[in-house]
Amino acid sequence: MRSLWPLFLSGLVLSQVDPRADNLIKRSRKKLHSLESFVVQFAYQVENKADTTQKRIAKSGTLRYRPRQNKFAVDMNDMLILCDGKTLWQYLKKENEVTITSYNPKEGFSLDRIFRIYDMDMKVRLDKSDTYKGQTIHKISLFPISDTTDYFRVEVWINEATELPQRIRFAHRDGTVVEYELKNFQVMALPDTEFVFDSRKYPGISVVDLR
Repeated sequence: MRSLWPLFLSGLVLSQVDPRADNLIKRSRKKLHSLESFVVQFAYQVENKADTTQKRIAKSGTLRYRPRQNKFAVDMNDMLILCDGKTLWQYLKKENEVTITSYNPKEGFSLDRIFRIYDMDMKVRLDKSDTYKGQTIHKISLFPISDTTDYFRVEVWINEATELPQRIRFAHRDGTVVEYELKNFQVMALPDTEFVFDSRKYPGISVVDLR
């Protein structure tokens, strides 16, 4: 007869939910989902701690986002990425070149994933709560129940007052660590023109249309 002990242990681990952490995540998810559109400044870095031959990548910029419609605009020093929900434009500023492709929601831009992790089936744990500049920040760890994800742990720092994430770190199974810092959330109406690339504004631009 097959032993039921491993199944029992597995069920026990998956049933362990930190009530406070679960409540914080649910509140933050509700707050994010309530935002029709917003602007936020971000910085991110990518580093593979298992492969020292790879250089650390660090970038920053501004994100304009309508999450329910998959419309976004990512403005960085070297690149501008726009999407109206159907078409994706990637403009290289130095080269004055734009590449146009059809947008695939399953291959969303990298920043999109940080606003989707709350919808994943994960175990959660409250690690600690600290006060920074008079505000309470909660650090929560999330562990995917499925082993099909490319990351095995996500750490989220949530502002108690705003209920919004301030920092998110993904630990990937291949040793890569991706960290995002978010600041200055501004809820505001964003016109459709914010998410459509107008090549007429860039004299001499090279257009590569791959649709």
